[in-house]
Amino acid sequence: MTDEYLTYKYDRKSDVMHVFFNQRYKDADYGWYVADEVADNINEVRDERNEDLVGFVILDYRRNKPELVKRYPEYFF
Repeated sequence: MTDEYLTYKYDRKSDVMHVFFNQRYKDADYGWYVADEVADNINEVRDERNEDLVGFVILDYRRNKPELVKRYPEYFF
């Protein structure tokens, strides 16, 4: 599922939702910032969706409410 700003990708095996940012994020210190810490996941979504992915959050849906597992860069939220 994709909207203007986010792409959602559900991992059935781990029951975890990956949320990717579609828009480029302009930061004075970093310029155009590309999150490559999880390059495999981002590349997989880039191929299908958008070349401008710049960050991600990983949410664990196994509990009653989504729990933040990881976000990158930290200042997205």
